[in-house]
Amino acid sequence: MTAPTGTAPTAEKPITSALDHRFAPTLYAQVGQPQSWTLDAYRRGGGYQGVQRAFALGPDAVIEEVKKSGLRGRGGAGFATGLKWSFMPLNDGKPHYVICNADESEPGTFKDRYLMSEDPHQLIEGMLIGGYAMRASRGYIYIRGEYVLAAERLWAAIHEARAAGLLGKNILGSGFDFDIQVHRGAGAYICGEETALMNSLEGLRANPRLKPPFPAAAGLYGLPTTINNVETFCAATHILKYGAEWHAGMGTERSKGMKLFQISGPVARPGVYELPLGTPFRELIYDWAGGPTEPVKAIIPGGISCQLLKWSEAILDTPMDYESLAAAGSSLGTGGVTLIPESVSIVDTTWNAVRFYGHESCGKCTPCREGISGWMVKMYEKLVRGHGQPGDTDLILDMADNIGGRSFCALADACMGPVLSSIKLFREEYDAAERGEVRRTLAGRWREA
Repeated sequence: MTAPTGTAPTAEKPITSALDHRFAPTLYAQVGQPQSWTLDAYRRGGGYQGVQRAFALGPDAVIEEVKKSGLRGRGGAGFATGLKWSFMPLNDGKPHYVICNADESEPGTFKDRYLMSEDPHQLIEGMLIGGYAMRASRGYIYIRGEYVLAAERLWAAIHEARAAGLLGKNILGSGFDFDIQVHRGAGAYICGEETALMNSLEGLRANPRLKPPFPAAAGLYGLPTTINNVETFCAATHILKYGAEWHAGMGTERSKGMKLFQISGPVARPGVYELPLGTPFRELIYDWAGGPTEPVKAIIPGGISCQLLKWSEAILDTPMDYESLAAAGSSLGTGGVTLIPESVSIVDTTWNAVRFYGHESCGKCTPCREGISGWMVKMYEKLVRGHGQPGDTDLILDMADNIGGRSFCALADACMGPVLSSIKLFREEYDAAERGEVRRTLAGRWREA
């Protein structure tokens, strides 16, 4: 195998603490730098060295390199990326596609927009590596419609790459042909689901498809397709540049590498922080984000679809990785950490989440269309407006039992995460709402029902 090119950011093994400063930013290394979105700036930072190494290794060896790195999908599911890439059929005589899910619409998640607007060539190189490994001829970036600047810079970067022979025919003399198109969505959360995204890309209504067949067998236009999100493709760029061992030497035994953690809510320095997987909540919240600005009662650990965690010393010391958060009763998700202050009603907060899912449901299946968009939204509105009655919370739990695990895609299950966990952890607030003792706290305004 060809040795990695470039100089890897220094990292002793294993990295367990973000404060050791034994790592250097990789995904966000160029963010905020002058003209970081241009090809010249990207190449000055060692850009497109990863794809050159990929061409030297060959497609199968690239997939093995990604497998050895331990990279797991950064879009929320955490599925092994190299294994996913290996599902694409070989020598089937069909065109293959790779798609980047850049629809970033999970509330509390705002990391990918900076990768695309500040360092678009990093994503292009990652997709080029993935396309080469999976014998794909075309890539599509399905970007959230509201990300106007990111879309413009992606297109400009694609034109630069084409002019430099980095996209198109016979890339860098490798004999490999690959090109990328950008497709702007219309702001629908459901398009974060991969089969709904493909339907939208084909010009159809964004409804999820029945699986199987899975996209690797029959995806976009019925042809083999693999979908990863922005951060995953960008991580692959550095794995090929610096080597699998470099990536596997960061994080934990089963959750390897760096991760972009976003933090919002009542903290002194909200934003995005690139840290090793396994960094405890305490370090992110206090040492990087400057600590809470008011008392906190709960944490959403990875975007609104994750189960809430009650604020405690034990939770603050919980490592932010896939296994530790699953053991704590939640999930890593997209790494979008949101703090919920004591001053906010948990019932009101959950109603806000339920309304979001009700609005974003595609309406294809009954559990979502009737259960969430209809009854669940109405039950929460009844509680927060002070019209609650004894038994309302039990009715919500009964409805949740008929919604979770019964919908066409995972949107309904995502909605049940905040619903069930908020009731489990803060039942006393629901009991108060049943008695009409409601604090309206949305937009920071208190109001007695």
